[in-house]
Amino acid sequence: MKKPVLWLVGLIWAGWVASQTPAPTPRPEEKPIDTSTVERILAGEEEVAAGGGFTYDPAGRRDPFRSLLKGRSREEMGERPPGLPGMGVEEIRLQGIIKLPEGYVALIQGTDNMSYLIKPGTVLYDGTVEKIEPGKVTFKVNVADPRSLKPYREVVRTLQ
Repeated sequence: MKKPVLWLVGLIWAGWVASQTPAPTPRPEEKPIDTSTVERILAGEEEVAAGGGFTYDPAGRRDPFRSLLKGRSREEMGERPPGLPGMGVEEIRLQGIIKLPEGYVALIQGTDNMSYLIKPGTVLYDGTVEKIEPGKVTFKVNVADPRSLKPYREVVRTLQ
């Protein structure tokens, strides 16, 4: 007697559980995923990694990641003119100093292995000749350091 009752209770319980489960909802149609945006981003990253595709226009502002203690780069200073005006102070070699009735002139060797005579006021690529004395030449080199009190630094070259 217990078995048919248990069997009947189990059947009622199963019917009740089946009535509580929601009806299956129809699945929407699967649309293909649009991967064109992802592919475009990945292609852009590859292009940047290869050295192209990314440009930055500073609009006259300095690069915030470059040290202020270094001088300006060659790209910032522009194309170098030929001859002595295209040579930097650090690139020339002092070879001699000559005394003339008008004052002293210095004999230097340029980057092109040619000798040049310079006098005070001669303009070089990154500075000017300030003064020439017996045994030494003083150059005034332009610097772009905002912390500096002077917009230049003096470089003294001595005869050796």
